[in-house]
Amino acid sequence: MPGARPPTAGGIAILLLNRQGHLSAPHVPLLAAVALLLGGGGAWAQHPSLTGADWELHALGVTTPRRLAALRAEVRRPVTIAIVGQGGVSQSLLEPVLVAGNTLEYRQWPEGQAPDPGTDTHDTQAARVILDLTLKLNLTVRLLVYHAAESDESEAQALARAGAEADIVTLYQSFWGDVSSLGESIRRSRRALFISPYVEVGDTPTSACLQAYAAKPWAEGLAHFVTVIPLARTAPGVLLTPLSRPEQDSEVVNFIAPSYYASGAGGTCPSAEVAAAVAAYAIAASRDRPSPRDVVALLGETSLVDRAALTSVPEFTEAAVAAIEQQITALASPPEGTPRKLDARGILNLWALHQALARPALEGRTAA
Repeated sequence: MPGARPPTAGGIAILLLNRQGHLSAPHVPLLAAVALLLGGGGAWAQHPSLTGADWELHALGVTTPRRLAALRAEVRRPVTIAIVGQGGVSQSLLEPVLVAGNTLEYRQWPEGQAPDPGTDTHDTQAARVILDLTLKLNLTVRLLVYHAAESDESEAQALARAGAEADIVTLYQSFWGDVSSLGESIRRSRRALFISPYVEVGDTPTSACLQAYAAKPWAEGLAHFVTVIPLARTAPGVLLTPLSRPEQDSEVVNFIAPSYYASGAGGTCPSAEVAAAVAAYAIAASRDRPSPRDVVALLGETSLVDRAALTSVPEFTEAAVAAIEQQITALASPPEGTPRKLDARGILNLWALHQALARPALEGRTAA
């Protein structure tokens, strides 16, 4: 059905390295882009039949029709989102969500291949999740597709080109080893916000992956590059615990996003898709266009554990929410001598974001 994300073999627990150092999953062709896996009224009662974007909106704090209408009314501008990867995006399979002014443009694809791969690639699924949510929020999205060839040079070029054109650049693929050229492309593209799932592969040090370049407010990192893990519908009460070995694991988690589609705590890709939609709303609804740093700050300031919102979906009980709170505290405020592994001390929340954008104090927060 439109908006459905077919199950994938993605997930940190079962990912392997292929010969190029990219991620792949057992029994899945070695494609280079593989799944990694408060106010208001007019109550929507807890409903076991909530699916997809409707489920995610509830968990993001948009629990009533009145709240959704309030968010939709504040949209001020369109948003440009780029997807960069080596799997491609199939426009022919996204027609149900390429409506209401949404468009898709192919910007880069491998020589000898058609721009539209014509299959339900991982990046096609990612685009569908993003557009399902942004449609609900009344956003108009210009989607740019950068389908890189299987080389670091092509991927670095795609990241640089996307960063020059888009408000948000999303990538659902991991690279390991010498990723300096890719990191440099992101470093130089400060006008765009880069969003990726958190990644791990077995015992490989996370300091060796591209996502290790992401923001670390307490250490060195790129402030406009963030990683995300899921609060998964399929694993209530459980968060991914990142690897944390001294001098080996420098990658951290910036945000937690509720995900209907994540296969479990380690199915990280769908969470980055939700985060991209939330960041797009922040850009579209701000009085003045915010910089990537401003968006990251807003998402962090408005992340919280919204017990009412989370328990409005049937999978999350009070006990599950209490368990999540304990894990967030452990990751964000670890004992002395233990590395901090979580940036935002809560879960992304659209309703809190909407309320923050309404505060007069934010009028002066604009792009540099």
